[in-house]
Amino acid sequence: MNHNYVQPSWIRSKIVHQILAEFEETMPIYKQMMAVAREINTQAGASEAKRLGRIMHAAIRCASDEELQTIKDLFGLMKNEPVNYYDLRERVSVESTAFRPTSLDEIEWNGFRVFCSKLSLACIPAEHRPFVEEIIARRSIFKKEILKLIEIGKEQGGFDQQQAERFVQCCVEVFTRPDEAMISLQEYEKLKSINKVAAQVLVSNSLAFNHLTPSVASVPAAHEEMLRQGIKTIPVWQGPVGKDVILRQTSCLAPAITLKFPQGDGTFDEAEYQETFVEFEERLQALTPQGRKLFESMFECGKKSLTLTEGDPNYADHYYAAMREALAGFPSEPKELWNQKLAYFTFDVSEDSPSQSQSLPAKTSFEQLVELGLVRLIPQQYEDFFGPAATNIFNSNIGLKDVSNVGIAKPDSQKSYEAALGREVVNMYDYYEEIQAASQAKVCVELGVEVLASGEN
Repeated sequence: MNHNYVQPSWIRSKIVHQILAEFEETMPIYKQMMAVAREINTQAGASEAKRLGRIMHAAIRCASDEELQTIKDLFGLMKNEPVNYYDLRERVSVESTAFRPTSLDEIEWNGFRVFCSKLSLACIPAEHRPFVEEIIARRSIFKKEILKLIEIGKEQGGFDQQQAERFVQCCVEVFTRPDEAMISLQEYEKLKSINKVAAQVLVSNSLAFNHLTPSVASVPAAHEEMLRQGIKTIPVWQGPVGKDVILRQTSCLAPAITLKFPQGDGTFDEAEYQETFVEFEERLQALTPQGRKLFESMFECGKKSLTLTEGDPNYADHYYAAMREALAGFPSEPKELWNQKLAYFTFDVSEDSPSQSQSLPAKTSFEQLVELGLVRLIPQQYEDFFGPAATNIFNSNIGLKDVSNVGIAKPDSQKSYEAALGREVVNMYDYYEEIQAASQAKVCVELGVEVLASGEN
């Protein structure tokens, strides 16, 4: 990138700052919730509060392959790549990816990311598909200016200051819900009767953020504080109970807004519209495929063991106790997680390692370095999303319980999604593995040892 071009992290930061300011002005609960996040993070220490303050995520939903490809190009100019594929269609009528920084430096400077879902027409009953497709055909989200800026940015490899400022303003417009709906109130009600997710995706000619989520040092603390302040939350926070892996989340609804629905004669019907919600996230340790498989099987066993329903006044205590018990067997100690290859780490040389390493053979195993305490294990932070938590929060916030009219994932689903996207998604496991391998190589150089290749004795 030309050294005179604006840093992508600056663009991410400005977009978040402007939309958050608008949220706080129009929905006072956002100001209240950001105060909760700052208080919890401050208690974790100044450096941690500063780090967490630079990590937020949002969510958008699109309706077509063309929209998805433009979104990919738009986020590419912020150095946000599509990472992982999430087929949520067994619970919600969408397929998703997350546009996020994949450079550790970019995450450190500003870790803003966006969970992007595409409405799956396969989840719409065949008899209603023409109606939904006709509404999709009316959408025209991207104006000429932002499309031109995207092409300029791709050609140049970045933006100068003036271009970057215009790009930020155009993005803010795209990601902010207009006062006017794109469809009539009658069409909206019909869409809701067909598929609630389709109704939310297609109500406006925009890619409006339906939430901006701050990272906090403790989701349980945020959840308890919301309850203390009398704010109605989802019944229980989502994620691992008693284990610091993957991700924890909680949320509550923001007040409904008044949306103007056009009637075709220049007049409008006004009606309440509920979509935006407030959410907190707590990012924990990334797990390997083996670790995820083990954890998620335990997590599902915990869910199946529940005997109370969400409406029961004792549900929360019952849920946390049941999930804690179900996950009790999942290892917590770093060395145990490392030895069983359940989690990802980075590494650091212990203080007394240089002198001790001199007595080691020229070639040794990395496991031996860890076992001897010459190398310190540092949990690698999970930067992605947790499907079960995402669908539970999504369903709670739009009133979906027994979800109907959804499709079933097929083996080739990811390839079809990538074809619509116009590129392959980054595999999150490859991402964490590469960071771990690079860190491992670095400490070996520091210690002056050569690690045995697989199969060597």
